[in-house]
Amino acid sequence: MAEIKLAFLGYDTDMGKALIEAMEDDGIQLDDYIPLSYTADEYDAISYQGKNYQIRRVDDFEPESANVLLVAGKYSEARKLVELARKHNIVVIDAGGINVDDGRIFVDGLADADTDFVYDAGYLVPMGSEATMLSLILKPVSERAEISSVDAVMLEAVSGLGDYGTSELARESIALFNMKDIAPRIFPSQMAFNVHSAVGDINEDNTTTHENMVISELKSVLGETADVVNLTSMVVPVFYGHTMSINISFRADVTTEEFIQLLESAPGVEIVDDEEITPVRFGRKESILYVSRIRKIKGRDSSFTMTAVMDNFLRGSALNCLGIIRKLGLK
Repeated sequence: MAEIKLAFLGYDTDMGKALIEAMEDDGIQLDDYIPLSYTADEYDAISYQGKNYQIRRVDDFEPESANVLLVAGKYSEARKLVELARKHNIVVIDAGGINVDDGRIFVDGLADADTDFVYDAGYLVPMGSEATMLSLILKPVSERAEISSVDAVMLEAVSGLGDYGTSELARESIALFNMKDIAPRIFPSQMAFNVHSAVGDINEDNTTTHENMVISELKSVLGETADVVNLTSMVVPVFYGHTMSINISFRADVTTEEFIQLLESAPGVEIVDDEEITPVRFGRKESILYVSRIRKIKGRDSSFTMTAVMDNFLRGSALNCLGIIRKLGLK
């Protein structure tokens, strides 16, 4: 598929904008670009690589005009569009979580992502931002030293829910600053100036559906190592950028210096020694996963803790989509 005719639903979401910017920066050439919308007017258009393309309504989409469909964002009606695309043998890139179980999960920047399996798959799922964050650290480290356990607490930005999450946090914050009552619309309770200690439904074992989904995605790159990952996900009142505290223990003897060397060799990971990392400073418009405060865990041999920050849109989603598009364009 050297020539890509890309139909894109969600080009106007935060994730979609990050992807388009990354594609333009990367010089991705499209044989045709078909931005899709449920609300487009007749003369609406958008630019890509200096050329304007008419925005088409989803109901007017002609399957024969595209060979790749990318969906970014939560759309209740998008399943119909995906079914239409698959019926016409269009490659689907599902960045909206429409049918994750049916797809081949892809994360850009890891060694096993350089295989050509993308070429033979009709339904591709870019790995979610949370699993990507863990994979970028754990995959290269586990290839050099056997991991015995991982304990991670993920502080997820509200943008993990897409534009709905950021709009809701802004709405609630403005209301509270103006001393008005708020009625939560997206989250189970108030999000502004609050922390939600569970993401997704809580299961009988007190894991959540979201945490289990992340672990399931991890298995695609970590294999059995994913079974020793204990993840707690929380939502914090931050617009963009996920933050994580992670503890890693090894079966063999590993010194602090050796552990730091393992992290330094991990592609796409950068260690920050001289300043605090925050999502505002390091989690917005950044393609790197930043790690800081690396130290040995007291009372436990070959065990280390650290903090990490990552742009959940650009590094967590957009670059995974970009990696798929690159490979499709090289076939």
